[in-house]
Amino acid sequence: MFKSPLGILFCFIFSSIYAQQSEPSVEEICKQVTPGTTILYPNTCDKWFRCSSSFSVKDYEDGTCVFGLYFNKDTGRCESIENVVCPYASPETSNRCAFEEDGTFLEDPNNCSSYIFCDNGKEMQSTCPYGLIFHAEKAECVYSTDYNCLVKKANPICKAVPKGLLLANINDCNKFYKCDEKAQLISLECNEGEAYNYSTLECVPRNRVVCHPLAPELEPEVDVCGSENNTVVGYIADTESCSAYYICAKKEAGKPDRQPMHLTCQNGYFFDNNTLSCRDRMNVKCYLDRCKGIGNKYINVIGDCASYAHCKNGVTGKIGKCKTGYFFDERLQVCTQETITYAACMP
Repeated sequence: MFKSPLGILFCFIFSSIYAQQSEPSVEEICKQVTPGTTILYPNTCDKWFRCSSSFSVKDYEDGTCVFGLYFNKDTGRCESIENVVCPYASPETSNRCAFEEDGTFLEDPNNCSSYIFCDNGKEMQSTCPYGLIFHAEKAECVYSTDYNCLVKKANPICKAVPKGLLLANINDCNKFYKCDEKAQLISLECNEGEAYNYSTLECVPRNRVVCHPLAPELEPEVDVCGSENNTVVGYIADTESCSAYYICAKKEAGKPDRQPMHLTCQNGYFFDNNTLSCRDRMNVKCYLDRCKGIGNKYINVIGDCASYAHCKNGVTGKIGKCKTGYFFDERLQVCTQETITYAACMP
């Protein structure tokens, strides 16, 4: 029975380095696949392992095929050795022609100059003449200048899981992996505005996604740059702060920028949407709470330059008014007979 210390932290990262490592453990594989997935036990042909619904090994299940059978990871069953291609079997025992029609040519995954001919369900190994390589699509030997042959070894994790299986990327909820027909691990990414849903194996809107438990939390999206096919590009005032603003970038296919740059003017300045500049706060009319970011002070009130409001903990409090004939000067923090015409308090 397979056992593992509990509480161990796995930071299994898919990369080019991974291809150089030894075969992954069942824990490492089960970290990526959906709970309940049955895999071929690494480095075996007849053992299987069903990943648990949690990240422990408390409720796992494993088994071994009876004598004369191999485990078929694509069907999830034990089958005749003659009908199963085991990725861990030696070339002498592995039969890649088991599921191919007679007369089929197969490329040799380890040698560009070699190929396999399927005859009566058996492999016939052959080699191209000197200087030629095997063209997989044309099923013939050609000059190396006529075909780009890339010898790709199967990805370690794709050897153990069913072909076509989707796997979560524990480093990025926007991305996921797929094991293709040749056991190569392909990195894929969801469309903008979507993320990979770990529980349903699909890309869904970010606000409905269930990310892999080990993946970092998604960066919050900001809905200020319009909607699809009705986007806003450029500078937009923050609707919650007089001094802040967004920069909406232009995206492809008419999609809005969901992660615009968010910036703040220097202390004492407000963003002016008319001039697209940071201006002295007294020269900008802002209908938001002008006390935000201010300590225990008084500010002018929009629409009445004779009135003032008390700021407490960055929030507007009680409102007062200078006596008749006086105006409130926010800069000096006093009522004065000098006429005040700051844009901040004008009607």
